[in-house]
Amino acid sequence: MKLIISFTILCTVILFSCTDRDDNLEGVQIRVQNTTETTFSEVVIDSLLFQDLQPEEIAFYQKYDSLVLPRSVALKTDSLDFSIAVDTMLELDSVKLHLFTYRIKRSLEDETLEIEILKD
Repeated sequence: MKLIISFTILCTVILFSCTDRDDNLEGVQIRVQNTTETTFSEVVIDSLLFQDLQPEEIAFYQKYDSLVLPRSVALKTDSLDFSIAVDTMLELDSVKLHLFTYRIKRSLEDETLEIEILKD
């Protein structure tokens, strides 16, 4: 009987001590998804820095402190640095949680990089 009670208490403690990284999110959260074959050593969105973004990788969310989404993204590879302008018309409410993914993709027509903003 003591074993059952001890096991139940242990399971309860373990259950309540586990948290998911996405459980404590608030405000505006931004992450980056790399859908290209290129590894980016740095992706900078305003004040947010995402490092060593591998092909087909999705970075963790980072808190963004403004209610206006950034309109440019700086990308850095081993040999190239460039900036991409982003079109966005999304309105943000300061009370709600807002999750956004900046998806880096390669244009099929001219093989240039594009940024697509997804509201998660």
